[in-house]
Parts: sequence; C-alpha cells; structure tokens
Amino acid sequence: MSTKRHDFEVPIDEQRVVRVSVDEPLKPTSRSKTILFIPGFKGFKDWGGWPWFCAELARAGHRVLRVNPSMCGVGASLDSFDEPARFAQQTLGHDVEDLETVLMRPEVGSDDVIIMGHSRGGIVAALTAAASSQIAGVITLGTPDQLLDISDDEMEEWRSRGKREIVNARTGQVLFQHSSVLEDYLEQEDFYNAPDALATASVPVLAIHGAADTAVKSCCATKLLEDVDSALARLVLIDGAGHTFGLVHPFIGPHPAAQQVLQVVTEWIQEVWPR
Repeated sequence: MSTKRHDFEVPIDEQRVVRVSVDEPLKPTSRSKTILFIPGFKGFKDWGGWPWFCAELARAGHRVLRVNPSMCGVGASLDSFDEPARFAQQTLGHDVEDLETVLMRPEVGSDDVIIMGHSRGGIVAALTAAASSQIAGVITLGTPDQLLDISDDEMEEWRSRGKREIVNARTGQVLFQHSSVLEDYLEQEDFYNAPDALATASVPVLAIHGAADTAVKSCCATKLLEDVDSALARLVLIDGAGHTFGLVHPFIGPHPAAQQVLQVVTEWIQEVWPR
C-alpha cells in the first residue's frame, strides 16, 4: 500500500516542544487504525529501524505517529542529544503530559487511538492509557514493569552526587540524570505503576518481548499483564530476539525478529478490531 509522510510540532510551553512524524496510507480503509508510538530511554523517533517499522505499519493500512517527547534530549537535530539539559530532567510525568497534549491536537484525527511504546515508552503508554479516554488499546515492546530497578546504595550515590551518568554506548556521549528525577519517581511511585495503570485502563493490551532480551527480562511482560483482565491481555515472546528486536542504529535493514513483531501487531489489531 502506498504511503505518505509529514511532520508537525506541538508546543507544550515556551521551552518544550514535542516533535511528531506521521506515516499514513494514501487510501485508508475502515480497518485503518491510528497508532501513537513512543520510543524508549535514550531512544528517539528517528532512531535506527523505527522509521522503517512505523512505515511498514502504514503500508499495512494504519496511520502511525512517531513522537519525540519534549524532554527526551533530542531536539531540532532529530538524531543527536542536542538538548542534554532537558534529558537530565525528563520524568514520566513530562511524557504523559506531552502525549495528552498531542492527543488533543486535530492532527491526530481520531478519538480511538492505539498507543505503542518501546521499553520505557511502554510505561508511558500504560500511564497515558489510564489517564485518557482516547486510548483504545496498548502495545508494549520490551517494556519493564517498573522504571527504576536500582539498589539502595545506587540510590544514595545518585542523591549524594546530585546526578548520575548515562552513557550513550554508540557515541560515547556522557549524559546525566538529575537527582530530581529520582525524587519525582519516589514521590509519584503509585501513579507511575505501569501494571496498575494497564489494569485501570481496561483496554486490550498486547505485550511483546524478546525472549533473549538481556536489557529487560522477559518476565517483566508477565508482570505488566498480571492485573489486566485475561480477556484483554496477550503476551507474545519473540524467540531469539533482543531488546530492539534486531534493529540497530544506524539502520542497516529489516530484521526477521522485527518483521515478526510487525506481523504479531497487525494480526492482533485485525483480530481485536475486525471492522
């Protein structure tokens, strides 16, 4: 199916901007769905295979909006962390606010949105689904059941230094997270509970995880779904797949694991929303 692409920006306040890329079929059908995609930690909408992945969903007939949250650290450059000060202060609350604002925009064009997130983005998707009546379904990709899994010693070091280092493995760039991010998480821990949010949302949830994911263990997918109505929950493990389902940055081409994810997603959408 032929597709087209365009971009738009959504201002959150005088300092924050959400950047969005849209892939959509030239001739949508009654089965076309709107999908909002959120990348994970240290990820961005133009990372590696995500443009290809979302374009493939558009070729399958769906309208896909790829989002760079306003505090993700990737600004106007679109492919580098040119806003490290924003990255240092990014919280889940910022991201949920971003998505709620995007959902109100006319460019979204639907009150019936499937929200899909990779890794940390899946937590954001869960929290947004619980907060917004526009969300019809949730897809998580390699998503942890909780944002922070660190020891008391690591937490104390983060506090005492006022920040912690986050290294971009590909470029070697050293980024930081302020201790305010930790304090925000601890203060909002109940609100930031992804399994509770998915249960509260009471919408169909598809949790996809790489069986060989070493960054986020596959058991996290089971924990994400533990309180979701069994009639609404589905877990799919991709054999041999890692955290990004074979996709890398820069993009070097499709990978069988990612293609399998696409098939699982499109078949699930067709099954849950047959018309």
